[in-house]
Amino acid sequence: MPTTVNPDVIFLGLTAKDLLIAGGWFFTIIGWLVSNGQANNREKRKETRAEIDTCIKLLAELVIKSRTYFGTPATDSSEKSRASEIRFELHRLITRIERLERKYAQFDVIGACGELMDAVSGDPFESATREILLADSDLMLKIESDTHALINQLEDGFVKTFG
Repeated sequence: MPTTVNPDVIFLGLTAKDLLIAGGWFFTIIGWLVSNGQANNREKRKETRAEIDTCIKLLAELVIKSRTYFGTPATDSSEKSRASEIRFELHRLITRIERLERKYAQFDVIGACGELMDAVSGDPFESATREILLADSDLMLKIESDTHALINQLEDGFVKTFG
């Protein structure tokens, strides 16, 4: 017995109408996947940018606190509390920055973090014989320079990751 071929069937037993419906669903799902991926990437980028901006703000505040700390005599009554505050904020800031580096390999900031940490909390930090430092002293200029280097590395890491 000869088999009859249905002239409406185009592909795998599907009619043109069936293919149009399946194609509509296929393109809808693909479009949603692409759109969802782009939205997720955009959200990641925005969260990372916000974290970098927060770190930069904290770095600027740390420089100001360092100027105040090193600009007052070691015998000042609030010197111990300022030193504790600087140490705490520096540690917290470095932790936040290292978290960014662990999350995104393009952030290469460990060296700059160490340099800044040494400049701020190294000698003569918390020394009883510490002298008052002017804003243009070598140590203050090093702190500012290391801060700028760290900010630049954060910005470069962002561009390498999301640029």
